[in-house]
Amino acid sequence: MTLLTFVPMLTVTATGLGKFYGKKKVFRNLHFTISEPGCIGILGPNGSGKSTLMKCLSGLLRPSEGTLDWTESGVKIDPKKIRYRIGFAAPSIQLYRELTVAENLSFVRDIRPADSGSPQSPDNLPKILETAGLNHLSRQEYGTLSSGQQQRVKLAAALIARPDILMLDEPGTNLDENGRQLVNQIIHAHAGKSKLLFLASSKEDELALCDEKIVLH
Repeated sequence: MTLLTFVPMLTVTATGLGKFYGKKKVFRNLHFTISEPGCIGILGPNGSGKSTLMKCLSGLLRPSEGTLDWTESGVKIDPKKIRYRIGFAAPSIQLYRELTVAENLSFVRDIRPADSGSPQSPDNLPKILETAGLNHLSRQEYGTLSSGQQQRVKLAAALIARPDILMLDEPGTNLDENGRQLVNQIIHAHAGKSKLLFLASSKEDELALCDEKIVLH
C-alpha cells in the first residue's frame, strides 16, 4: 500500500500589478497566477523591471498599484510572514563584511521569528558550505572575498533556511564556469522538490531551465 503525502500548494496571484518611482513607470497592469511548482523565469530587456518585480514578489517592495496575494491551499498568507519562507539572492543584497562566511550564513538561518509560519531549520551549515564550494572559506571575513566568492555566499544564504520559495536575481553574476554549474544544480534541486523557484535572468542557458516565463516589456 502506497501512502500519499499531502503537500500544501503555494499560489501567488498578481492583479493589475504596477510599480512606479515618482513619475517613472517601471511596469504596470501585470496579471498572472502561479500555482504549479517548478522554475518560473522573469525575463525582459535591461530596465524592464525584473529585479523590481522580484522584490515585490518577496515583500521587499510594496507595489504602487494592484494586488499581490500569496495563498497556501486556498488560505491567504500574512504578507509579513511570506518573506520568511523565501530564500532570496540578488547582486543588490549585501551581507556583513566584518562577519565570516559561516557567521553570515548562521545569522541568516536563525533570524526568522518563531511565528513566521515556516519551521526553524536544523543546523545544515556544513552541507550548505559544501554545496556552494565554500568549505575552505568558512572562517574568512565576507568583506575580504572576491566578487565571485561573495556571489557563492549569497546563493548559500538563500538556501540556508531551506525555503519553500527560492528567488534568484541574476544568479550567475561574477561567477566562473564552475559557479554557473552550481546555479544550474541549485535550480534543478529546488524545482525537483516540487517547490517554487523564480529566476530573473538575461542568460539564455539559465532561462532554458524554466518551466514558465513572465515577460516584461
